[in-house]
Amino acid sequence: MSQAFLSKTRVLVIGSCLATGVVLSGCGFFGADEKQQAEALWLAKDEQLKSAIEAVRSEGIDAVIKSAETGSVSACVAAKLSQDPLGELVSVEGALAESAQVAELIGSVQKLLEQDVSFEQVAGLLQKGADAASYAKALIEQQGVTGAIASMQQMAMASEQFATQDLGGHFQQLLLECQTK
Repeated sequence: MSQAFLSKTRVLVIGSCLATGVVLSGCGFFGADEKQQAEALWLAKDEQLKSAIEAVRSEGIDAVIKSAETGSVSACVAAKLSQDPLGELVSVEGALAESAQVAELIGSVQKLLEQDVSFEQVAGLLQKGADAASYAKALIEQQGVTGAIASMQQMAMASEQFATQDLGGHFQQLLLECQTK
C-alpha cells in the first residue's frame, strides 16, 4: 500500500474514533455533561466572559482578536488565549471545568494523535480517553492531524510552568484577569 493511502486511512480512522467519542461524551456516556454544566455555572457569573468564550468557540481566537472592540472583555479574552500555550484547548466545551492536570491531559492527547488507531482499539480509547478525544478532535478540526500533533508538542514544551495545575483552573485564573468589575 502506498504511504499516501495509509496516511489518509489513519486520518479517517482517527477522525471516526474521535467523532464517535465526542458523540458518546455528549450523550452522557463519559461524564462530559458534568463538566459542561460546571462550566456553564462558572460562566453564568459574568455574561461578558460567557459571550467572549462563545465567540472564541464559534469564530476562533484570531477572528475575535480582529473583530473585538479594543478594551472589551472579548478583546482581553482573545488576547490572553492567543498568548497562552494552551489557549486552543478552550474550544472544547467543558474545558473551563476540566479537572485533568495539564501535563497528563497533554500527554493523553498527544498519545492519541500519534498512535496508529485500529477499529479494535476504538472502544478502549473511548473509555480511557473521552476527554483526550474531545481535545484531539477540536485540534484536528482546527489544524488537521499534522498540525494538531505539532501543536500538542509545542504545548507540552511551553506548559511546564503550570503542568501540575488542572486545565480548568488554569483557564479560570487566566480569564478572571478579563472579568468585568
